Amino acid sequence: MEFSTKNNYVYESLKDEIIDGKILPGERIVISDVAKRYNVSPMPIREAVNRLQQDGFVEVIPHVGARVYGFDPEKHKEVMMIRIELESLAAKLSVDYIDDPTLAKLEDIIRKMEVCIENNDNKQYGKLNKEFHLTIYAANPNKTLYELIESLWNRSEFSRRAFIDVPYRNKESFSEHKQWLEAIKKRDGDKAAEILRKQKNAAVTLHIQEIEKSKS
Repeated sequence: MEFSTKNNYVYESLKDEIIDGKILPGERIVISDVAKRYNVSPMPIREAVNRLQQDGFVEVIPHVGARVYGFDPEKHKEVMMIRIELESLAAKLSVDYIDDPTLAKLEDIIRKMEVCIENNDNKQYGKLNKEFHLTIYAANPNKTLYELIESLWNRSEFSRRAFIDVPYRNKESFSEHKQWLEAIKKRDGDKAAEILRKQKNAAVTLHIQEIEKSKS
């Protein structure tokens, strides 16, 4: 396995464990322990931890090491508010630049999402949701906009918990994705942005409600 592939594999795996609550807030990430667990050298672990630090999942303390950050609802709402605005713009701008191969890819993701709904695979549904969105945003000609969205998404991936914590919402989400795809096929940028904004607002509201409920 190439270094970049190992790095990405460890990064995604550790991030999954943090989001899923398998590594708890305040818990240390010991490089040597993780290297043994994933059967890789320490270098890709260090790179993955650096990426997790950049995305706000861990803090690296000198002479102590990496510790997992706790989920901050207020910061999450702030980032999601910015994401909604940027993603609505990208949804509108992307419509005229989505070619046939990209449409085919989106159709394939939709089919996979439907299978996840049928099998109650909410975790995988969340990952496919991200792939669907970023595939669309990548088509827009404003690459700075895409980079900002991707960066903010990586910093707010606790939002993926919504697909697990609020599974009844996933059927509505799936329907909205199909509507979004139809708007893209009709080259209706305003409709695409409207659907995206509605979907994001609903998901964020429900996720925050679930978080607040768990605290009470």
